[in-house]
Amino acid sequence: MQTITEHSTRKRQFAFGVSALLSCIVLLGQYTWFHSVDMLQHFPDLRPGMEVFCQHTGCQMPVRRDPTRIRIIERDVRAHPKYENALLVSARLVNTLPYTQPFPHMQFMLFNVNGQIIAARTFDPKEYLDSETDITTGMRSDKPIQVVLGILAQEEAAANFEFTFL
Repeated sequence: MQTITEHSTRKRQFAFGVSALLSCIVLLGQYTWFHSVDMLQHFPDLRPGMEVFCQHTGCQMPVRRDPTRIRIIERDVRAHPKYENALLVSARLVNTLPYTQPFPHMQFMLFNVNGQIIAARTFDPKEYLDSETDITTGMRSDKPIQVVLGILAQEEAAANFEFTFL
């Protein structure tokens, strides 16, 4: 009689253990589903596993982006050849990440000799890219992108400028 009780107790313990394990797996899956962006920011090595998870569950992987890894390899500011009180700003940008990332928003600030901002504007990708560039393909790794901007500002007042990628 005692062996039957021990046997049924072991079955219940086993069933409880399996249930607890399955509950943990479901909980982890739900957390992954709802917090995938946070997880990838803190644990980028999880991305391959999360890609497999999303292939099976239909979730959307967040796009990889890191605007701090975009570098300016050439830049120039000069008087606009066609317009008075305007500047022509050109730059060549390169994505230094090993993968394609979305084109960033680009903030341009112009400073006077005292370091005060005299002009500032944030540009969407469609504003700073030429019409032939397909924005949806993103910024490929190590492929320079030419940017040309027209800015209303007096050349004499401008002493320095800065780009920030957002």
